[in-house]
Amino acid sequence: MADGVIRDVLERSIDDLPDKLRIVFVACVVDGMTAGQFAELFALAPETIGARLRGSQRLLGGVLMRRLGPAFGSVYQLGDRRSERITNAVMDRFFPSQ
Repeated sequence: MADGVIRDVLERSIDDLPDKLRIVFVACVVDGMTAGQFAELFALAPETIGARLRGSQRLLGGVLMRRLGPAFGSVYQLGDRRSERITNAVMDRFFPSQ
């Protein structure tokens, strides 16, 4: 899938977020503002901003999986020998036998 198509799907998906979630997502994730800065600027509780940020990420992740998941489904087939070998190598690296 071309980068331009992925970017378009991502931008449309962000645009489709509810206003309260989209504004926090764009300010914090896209523009790099911290949740504390956003909370202070708009006189909101930091916990509120954190909850909205998590909500936006959860909602956006679900939308992207529905929109893009089918395109990538065949790319990461697990269950073949190569995948098993790679998985074992990673696990051995993180959890070496003692």
